Amino acid sequence: MKNLLFIIVLLLPINFVQADISKLKVNGQIRYFSTLVDDLGQRYDDTRPGPALDLHFTYPINENLSIKSFNYVINYNDTTSGDETANIRYNQRLGLMYRLGGTVFYPYGKIIHHDKNPKKQIDNSHVGIIIQQYFSKDLFISGDYREELSNGAVLAGTRHSQRVFDLRLNKKNLIKIKDRPVHLKIGYAEGVNLRGVKSIKFESEITDKIGINLKYVDNMGKGPIGSTNQNQNRDYLVSEIAYKF
Repeated sequence: MKNLLFIIVLLLPINFVQADISKLKVNGQIRYFSTLVDDLGQRYDDTRPGPALDLHFTYPINENLSIKSFNYVINYNDTTSGDETANIRYNQRLGLMYRLGGTVFYPYGKIIHHDKNPKKQIDNSHVGIIIQQYFSKDLFISGDYREELSNGAVLAGTRHSQRVFDLRLNKKNLIKIKDRPVHLKIGYAEGVNLRGVKSIKFESEITDKIGINLKYVDNMGKGPIGSTNQNQNRDYLVSEIAYKF
């Protein structure tokens, strides 16, 4: 898995030297959560509301191959976990996306960085691969497997999330409400020694730019950290309002 990151690093300079910047595609959204819990069950500073920014870049190399960067910025403001006082959390992925018929392969490198990284280490990095299988333009499943390269995923002195697996079913245009589509996502994710997470999410489009999302997250603590930790065994019902740009 570690070789994937080196391949990405080697290929990126070659392609950017010859890059035509006009081909770069940028898309993103600003979301406001009723409860700051993400789709993998991660909670931010207990259960308060707050904003997040999603900003993604795509640079096509040819018809089937592109450089893809996913970037998530969230208002962390963690004042509830000892000496962790970070205000902003950056979650970034960079990789090569290759489409082969109805299958998409995305090997990537991933880092989580905080504007403050105190004595209790919380930054970390992973390498992984996502495989998506399309059955139609509106129906696909995806599997995401990654392994940690760093030693940042530590809680109560115990390593966790060295390996993470995430399986999702995506159904676009599940139904229409007043001629606007509603999309469905069902997922199960698991991080070693931490938790398993079942989730279901509905995404609706009010306009071309504005959407309202609703998700249910069921955390199931696992291992020496999560099995006895109330925070890793909580369920959440979360609403989001999103503005796309």
